[in-house]
Amino acid sequence: MSNLIYKVSIGVLLLVALLLAWRCLTLYRQMVTAAFISGQCEMTEDHSVGETNPAALAQNLEFLTGYYRGYSRTLVGSPIYRVVERDYQHALTNTLTQFRSIATNDLGSDPRVWIQKYGK
Repeated sequence: MSNLIYKVSIGVLLLVALLLAWRCLTLYRQMVTAAFISGQCEMTEDHSVGETNPAALAQNLEFLTGYYRGYSRTLVGSPIYRVVERDYQHALTNTLTQFRSIATNDLGSDPRVWIQKYGK
């Protein structure tokens, strides 16, 4: 075989290795982002259980919604996005349920309305 074939083969193998490394790095970054979002959802749920102060609950909910909006953009289109979205929706549902149990009125399922009413 000639030197040209070896050079082309090495070039193609190097290109494939770089592509795989880039894909692995992208997937790793998405997994870390998903883990952070999931952790924030879990922390918000833990803080909302038994919370009797609507202002504190609104503050936790505001942080979670802002955090989710800011960091979930990198996950759009990936399979892990559905898992993170489900975790986020679960945290929202539990927090709004806690709001309904301590508040005198039901403001619906939009977290922005609750944050606007009870937030600072």
